[in-house]
Amino acid sequence: MSRFANIKLSDEIYSFIFGLGKVTFVLAKSLRLDGYYVFQVGYDNGQKVYYTEDGKPDWCEDSENCNKTICYKQDINFEELDIKPKAKILKKAKIIKFRNNGILEMMSPAGGWIDANLMPNIMLDNAIINEEYHLFRKMKG
Repeated sequence: MSRFANIKLSDEIYSFIFGLGKVTFVLAKSLRLDGYYVFQVGYDNGQKVYYTEDGKPDWCEDSENCNKTICYKQDINFEELDIKPKAKILKKAKIIKFRNNGILEMMSPAGGWIDANLMPNIMLDNAIINEEYHLFRKMKG
């Protein structure tokens, strides 16, 4: 059974990228096909994203990483989220190096540090192009 197979309208969802949201659309179970988008979440920031039953978002190109970007709100311990601001700002060359090595974290619009590989590529690329280097840090550990 998929993680979101029993999703319902108005279920509260937490996205590590977009923050809190509610389910605004759910496709009837009889019409669902494996791997296709079956529900939509509207986030507090106005963003709307479709997801598969496994939790893969419509912006994701990499099926391996993206299933870990959302969960039910009640499954999150908000006290454990890392939302501390970064002290030292990385240079562009370091950001690209860390990204290529898979050890880059980015501050998400939701306010927490997450693996940059889980972020939509367009958000990463735009932050680099716009020189928003304060949004990046080297992964801990």
